[in-house]
Amino acid sequence: MSQVTRTTPEASHVPFHPIALTRAHEEVIDQVIYAIRSGVLRPGDHLPTIEVLAEVTAVSKPVIGEAVRVLREHGVLATKRGVQGGVSVISDEIPAELMRTNSGWREATLTELVEARLPIELGLAQLAGERGSDVDFARMADALDQLRTALRGGGGGSFMRYDHLFHYQIGRAAKSEMLGFYQHQILTEIAAVLSEYDLYHEDPDLVLHTHEQILEAIESRDRDRIRDAVDLHWRTSSGAFASIDEIGTANED
Repeated sequence: MSQVTRTTPEASHVPFHPIALTRAHEEVIDQVIYAIRSGVLRPGDHLPTIEVLAEVTAVSKPVIGEAVRVLREHGVLATKRGVQGGVSVISDEIPAELMRTNSGWREATLTELVEARLPIELGLAQLAGERGSDVDFARMADALDQLRTALRGGGGGSFMRYDHLFHYQIGRAAKSEMLGFYQHQILTEIAAVLSEYDLYHEDPDLVLHTHEQILEAIESRDRDRIRDAVDLHWRTSSGAFASIDEIGTANED
């Protein structure tokens, strides 16, 4: 029997990437950010007690305390002592430096993120069409109203915030924790990358049109209609993001 000669591939040809060691309090921070960006927690809402958070996340109270400290220093949470005290949300605008995922994957380009986002968003939208309730649809409509207000009133940060909130509501309606988790990772990465460039400018009428079509398609529960609406939204977004990638590459050079 002849032997197969194997060669060792060069490191650059193997999909290795730098390893980021995850710290427990960063995972807690990400879970709080997920709750805020998805609309589960809003400004004025109180978080569970430190003791309860430590129990449900299976970490120590000092770890929870460190996560709360970081979020407080970034203006996201506030703490108050006493009987009426506790930890509360004071802002739903999450600083970009807190939104880098700690999955261990390298930093991705916008083009890569948008490419990965399409199948996840499509799956979530079609599941939302199957599983969504009237309450879920009302949440999406409310997020769309907030997006409409942000677009008409200006403010890039709010625009992106409510754009993403609409998609998070689709994720909630889909009732798929796994897909929702990956959606959150991609959306936070997109927000973090876009914050590095003051370039998130799209035609407000086109943005509203594509989002309205997605909502109407989900409410129709027609899978083909949902696919077409999500595809239109993806194609309009991917072109804008590709141009930002080109600017970022030029700046690095």
